[in-house]
Amino acid sequence: MSYQIQPVEVPNDLNSNWFHPDIEQHDTISENSEFYTKEQWVQLQKNLGVEILIERLDYWDIPEIPESDCADWSKWKPQAPTEDVFLIAAFDSDDGPILWWAKPKTIVEKK
Repeated sequence: MSYQIQPVEVPNDLNSNWFHPDIEQHDTISENSEFYTKEQWVQLQKNLGVEILIERLDYWDIPEIPESDCADWSKWKPQAPTEDVFLIAAFDSDDGPILWWAKPKTIVEKK
């Protein structure tokens, strides 16, 4: 049986650290690691049955996030860069938000 992650309702407040609830059970990153190896990243996308597009943003480009509290994302609603993707992760970095957009594959590979 093959799996493909499906869109879920995104919370009203991403709280600067939100991940699709299915990612944990399909994740490939090693415990206590901060970054995926190339192999882990490829396997994660294969496990989820999607291509993951990464969008990096700068805080000064998002007026809905207050300069005084960059962790307050309550008024910000990220917009998909294309119609064929959906949000699966939104988290903070030193420079600004990082968003993972899932682009479903038409043919889902077996694990």
